[in-house]
Parts: sequence; structure tokens; C-alpha cells
Amino acid sequence: MDQGSITVRGARTHNLAGVSVSIPRGAMTVVSGVSGSGKSSLAFDTLFAEGRRRYLESLPSGARRALRNLPRPDVDVVEGLSPAIALSGRDPVPDPRSTLATTADFHGHLRLLFAHLGTSHCPGCGRVVRPVSPGALAARLLREPEGTRLEILSPAFLTARPDPSGHPPGASSPRRTAADAVAAAAKEGFVRVRIDGGMRLVEEVSGEELAAAGRVDVVVDRIVAKDGVRTRLADSVELAMKRSGGEIRLLVTRPGASAPEVVDESDRLFCPECRLAFAKPVPASFSFDSRAGACPRCGGLGTDGDGGVCPDCGGARLGPASRACRVEFGPEPHLSLPEALALSVSDLARWVRGVAGAVPPALSSALSPVFSGLFSRLGFLGKTGLGYLSCDRASDTLSGGEARRVRLASALGQDLSGALYVLDEPTSGLHPRDTAALVSLLLRLRDAGNTLVVVEHDDAVVRAADRVIEMGPGAGRLGGRVVYEGPVSGLAGCPESPTGRFLSGAESYYVPASRPPDAARGFLDVRGACANNLRAADARFPLGCITAVCGVSGSGKSSLVDDVLGANLSRLLARGAGRRDGAPEGGWRGCVSIEGAGAVKRVVEVGRASRSGGPRSVVATACGAMDRIRALFAATPLARSRGYGPSRFSFSAKGGRCEACKGEGETRFEMGFLPDAAAVCEECGGARYNRETLDVHWSGRSIADVLACDVSAAAGVFRAVPPLARLFASLEAFGLGYLSLGQRVSTLSGGEAQRLLLAAELASPACAGTLYLLDEPASGQHARDVNLLLRALESLRDAGGTVVVVEHRRQVVRAADWIVELGPGAGPEGGRVVAQGPAAVP
Repeated sequence: MDQGSITVRGARTHNLAGVSVSIPRGAMTVVSGVSGSGKSSLAFDTLFAEGRRRYLESLPSGARRALRNLPRPDVDVVEGLSPAIALSGRDPVPDPRSTLATTADFHGHLRLLFAHLGTSHCPGCGRVVRPVSPGALAARLLREPEGTRLEILSPAFLTARPDPSGHPPGASSPRRTAADAVAAAAKEGFVRVRIDGGMRLVEEVSGEELAAAGRVDVVVDRIVAKDGVRTRLADSVELAMKRSGGEIRLLVTRPGASAPEVVDESDRLFCPECRLAFAKPVPASFSFDSRAGACPRCGGLGTDGDGGVCPDCGGARLGPASRACRVEFGPEPHLSLPEALALSVSDLARWVRGVAGAVPPALSSALSPVFSGLFSRLGFLGKTGLGYLSCDRASDTLSGGEARRVRLASALGQDLSGALYVLDEPTSGLHPRDTAALVSLLLRLRDAGNTLVVVEHDDAVVRAADRVIEMGPGAGRLGGRVVYEGPVSGLAGCPESPTGRFLSGAESYYVPASRPPDAARGFLDVRGACANNLRAADARFPLGCITAVCGVSGSGKSSLVDDVLGANLSRLLARGAGRRDGAPEGGWRGCVSIEGAGAVKRVVEVGRASRSGGPRSVVATACGAMDRIRALFAATPLARSRGYGPSRFSFSAKGGRCEACKGEGETRFEMGFLPDAAAVCEECGGARYNRETLDVHWSGRSIADVLACDVSAAAGVFRAVPPLARLFASLEAFGLGYLSLGQRVSTLSGGEAQRLLLAAELASPACAGTLYLLDEPASGQHARDVNLLLRALESLRDAGGTVVVVEHRRQVVRAADWIVELGPGAGPEGGRVVAQGPAAVP
């Protein structure tokens, strides 16, 4: 074995045909190839899966027994494997509390910062609250001008009253009557009390006066500041605080003053006005995953049951004391943790720099690891083009490309060395302007001594690789082989390599026939779009054309297309003709108006949600074939004799499915801090159905046999069923013949999922009057797959449809009839239409 390489021999996972490769350590290896060629099967399902399995083998025996059914990758040998880390945009977000700050691993650094630098404020009245020791307080009083009169009071009674924050009185509030307090003071030998601001001798206080008293303070001592009172003053302060449980009230009358200054202090964090006491902040005080920090009402989720904003914390997730703590170093504004997290990554980085520059040198040195950790993580996020994201953004709202880059920035910030990183299309969703910065970060990760295996199609990443492994030459049964393995320089000379043919110019991107906008067909005119970061944007979308909406990440593309155009037209169509003025019921949302909406008869949105549907959503259900297939099985003689209807052949309903795995075909294991693992169901062997259901055959196949067919095979099986034959022919035309009917939709790339739905659309007879909204359909697609996509978009347009594509890939933008560009920057620096009009014909 070559000690400098990771060696794989005889890999047969999925469609891999006994693949053997050598991956150099400390290098960046790009795995390329058309969709379905076996890239992810090699990188993730073989390399990373074997790395995870070996880690699990190191766990205690009890944990290993619980995981005994986890499958081993189908491979003969994997040698020289390093500890493996997978960065995939397809990983689910298991925790509803997960945010950008927690995923990118800088939330903990902020908690440390606030625990050490935060100034506590009363959540009721907002006043600063600081603990003070008796000795420190006495020393401060001794610095008063000579002749200052000091009256030292010990709080003894306060009428309970609600405070502004709605909390009950603090724990230090005495639970006795005013008469009890005065009687106790007299018994201890004190002669004076202060009742509601008036000084009284204990022996002169009447019962009626005590019955109406709101506050009673015991006068411990009265001292004039001068030499020789140090010991007496210190003893009196200590006595006053001790007998009241840590509180003290001082009346300070300086020479020439007409009235005393009232000063309240405590040896704890305590507000004398609101009678609120709370613990000294620690890092856990700022964690919404901890009881010490989470909002008591919502438990740190930030929402109520109904999904609205929590009435106590307003979505901030933290308890009242934690929300009221502020870092008061550096220029204003002085922020609480929720306010800091509401900033964008770029703005938070600037704020942290301001704090770091204002902290005293001794404290700055102690907190150096905290500041350096924040600078590195926030800096990497900015360099990957994510500086526009707010730090409290929920992780499950990130796009696949954003999620990949967040995890990449987190990995870079950990300064690991000697690890194997397996990355899935890190340029997905990235504007070409930011690709160079991403490549430099990948190379930095490599130069730190790590090994990178990157599944990628982008030319810039392929050219930057130390080594390329090309899988193919086709997809499914036509792929699974290594067609090229070696340096990038030799890729263009490999005639069997689709990637090499595009790099060399032997193959080129398809350019649909241009269709210039026609006034006769009309336009969709969006006026005054203001959703999210859009700033009164006006945009035009010609009907019957392909429009590409482009711009840097965060410029407002999805806000315009999905949140304004798609959402409003869907509302309009859902309510028929809408109002008389042509607007939907309730009016236009996120814009002033949309003119020309009457020409749209149907809206088809194909975006990030294309891969949703849970673990039971498969290719057959997503493309609409499953209902017809179930009806065919229900019509067989055996099914009819047993009384089986179509629902019997659904793996989502009780009756026909395997109940051991609930129709999923596999058993899932929660791995805690690792991604969930799955093993084939022992009861049904992955078939998803029970034995009685599998007894029923159509054309010699059970329902499980049909789901095991790929699309190309299914086209032959159902050639006598016209609707299914048309559907599967359309899927094949989109280059999806390699997909299995039972393959989970969650395992598809975003581009594959969108092509799947588009193919199903084209198999339907009518497209005229339909508005198609697509979100980065070229994501994760090889150049050959992009050509198939472009032909499909052309077909949708030529059939009378209007296509609007949110896309970064320049080949798709170049193929459009009309372009709308948002920008010029991201977040608050974007949200404007910087250019729109007909695309230039190449």
C-alpha cells in the first residue's frame, strides 16, 4: 500500500462496478461525472461511510451492539483512511433551535464574550445592576469629601408589588409585616427606623403608622466622613448587608447639599426598585439550549405552540436577565446577545472588532482565544460570500449552497489537520464572482494538511484540483466506472471523459433558439416589490419567454420570484378571478401590484421544496406515477379476490406496508452528534411491503419489483400503458433513465429533483398559460445534464409556457430570452433591479 494515499479496491456500492482508485493524502481530489455516474456512491457512500463505520467500531461494546445492523459499504478494501468529515448540503437539520451562529460554531464564543464582558441590567426597569462587597463599598464611601454625612440603613420591610417585567418580587423581599420588622430591630438594640422616608425613633412608632407603612429601613449607623472612622464604617456596612440578606441603602449628604442622595446597593445582582434578583451571568446563561439561559415560556424555541412569536421573549429565545445583559465596550450601540445575533455576519464582525479595540489590555489578553475564534469564523463566512446572512437565521431556511458553505466555514475555523473532508458541490448556489474566494478556502484547508475529496462540476474547482477522478461514462447502468484518474492536465485528452470534452471545447453548451419578447404576448410587471430586502423594485417578465433572474447570493432573487411573483399569483389563482381590480383577496403582498396577471392560468413552482416529502417520498410518487401503478395492481384478479384496493399498495398507509419499518424499507438509528444512520429492515428486506401484498403480481412483478426498476426499465414494463409510457419516455428524455422508481427524493440533487418534476410536466398535454418558476435547476448538474435542462426549458417555452429561472450558472443565463439582474450587493446592499432586458444573442 502507498503510505501517501487512501486506496479503494473493489467498490460496488450502488452502481459502482468494482471501482479501484488511489486518492493522494494532503491533496484536493475532484470527483466529476454526469448525474448518476457514481460520484456520490464513491465519495460519500463508500469513503465517508467506511470512515464513519470505523469510528463506530471504536465505541463501547454496548453501543456497537445497538448498531449491529448498520451495513458495511460494499467494498473489498479501503486502506489509509483518515478520520472523515462530510460536508453535504443534503444533511437534515435535526434541531429546531439550530441557527447560523450554532451551525457555524461561533455562538459559543459569543456566549463567552457576554459572560465575561456583559453588564447586567434589570429586565424590569433597565437600570444597571452590579454586585458590590461590603469592603469595596466601605472603601468607596471613605473617598467621600470630609464632612459628608452617611446614614447606613438595612432594608427590613417592603410591601410586595408587581414589577414592570411581570415577575414576582425577588427572593430577598422580606415576608413579614412592618410591625415584625420594627419589633426585631428594637430587640437587636437599634433605636431608629426610617418609615417611608421619614426618620422615627423605634419607641415612638405607632401601630396605625406601621399598618400603613410601605417600606421600613433600620438605621444601623450615622457617621460623618473624617479620619479615624474606617473600622466603624466597614463594620456598619457589613452588619447592614448581613442582616438584610445582602442589601443596603445609604443616605449620602455631601457638604452644601440640601438633601441626601439615596444609594441602593447589594452584594448580588439585585434591583432594589423592582425587587428582582438574578444570578451572575455565566456562558450557560446565554444558551437557549440550557435551563439557565432559555426563555421559561418557550423553552428556547422562540415561538409559542401555535408557531407565533413567543409573547415573553419576542423570538429572542433567552430569559429576561440574559436578554437584559449588554456588552458596553466599544462604540455604541451597546448590544445584548439577541441584538448582536440579529446583525448580519459582516456587521457582527465589525461590532466585535470595535469591542476588541475598547477592552482593557489585561482583559483583552485573557479573552484573546474568544476574539480570535470569532474573527476566524466570521471571516471565513464572509470569504465564502455569506456576509449578508443574519446570524440568528434558522438553519433549515438556508439554501443547499448556503448550508454547504456554512459548514465549510465552520470546518476552516476549527484548524484541523490530517482529516479527510468529503464535500458535496460546495459551489452550488454560489455566484461566479465568489467562486475564486471559495477555491482559495478549499486550498487553504488542503494546505493545512487535510485531504479533500470534492464532488463538483464547476470548471474553476476542477482546474484547481491536484487530481481528478471522472466517473461514467454515462448514468446508472451506463456509469459506475472510472473513465479517467490523474492530473487535471490530462483530462482534456481523454475522449471518454464528458468533463474533458467540455474543457477541451469538443462539446459545447446548448443555446436555445432565441425568442425576443413580443408586446402582443404581453408582460408580467411587478411594481414596487418590497419583500425582505427588496427596495421598491420594478421588474418585467415577458410572457412566453425564458427569463433568467441572476445576481449575487442574497441580492433578492428568491424574494422577487418566490415571495412576490409566485406567492401572489398562487393566491390569485386559488381564489378564482380575485377581486374586481384583478388583485387577490386581501390585496397584493410584498408589492404594489402585478400587472398582466390575468394571462397566467397556472403556476408551477419547482424549487428547494422539490426534494421535500419525508423519508417515504420516492421518484414514483414525485413524478405522479405511483397512483396509476397502484391502480394497476388493485385491478389484478388476486387483488380483487382479496378485496385489495389501491391503498393496499401504498407504503405510506397501514394494511399493505411492512409495519416493522412503517413502509420505509429500513430502520433508522439516531446517532446523537453524528448524522442518523440506517440499516435495511430485517422484516421485509427493504421491500417496504408485507408478505400478503407482495403475493400480488402485475405482468410477473410484485409492487416491490416495480419500485426496484429504473426509469428506463419501467418504460419497457409499462409500454402498454400509454400515460405511464409517456411519462417514463419524458423522464428518459431528461436524462433521468438511471433513477430507480423507489429511490428516495431526498437523495437527489436539487437539479435532478427539478428535472424530474419538469419531465412530468412535459408529459402532460397542456402547457399554455402556465408560469414555471425554477430555483437554480442547474445546481449539481454536469454540463451534459445542463444541456438536457436547457432543451427542456425550450420545450416548455415553445409549448406556450412562461419560464422564470433563478440561476447563477452563466450558461443558463446566456440561454435566456430576457434577463433580470438583482443587486448590486447582498442583503441591505442589494434588493434593486440593476439591469433588465433582452439577453444578447451569442
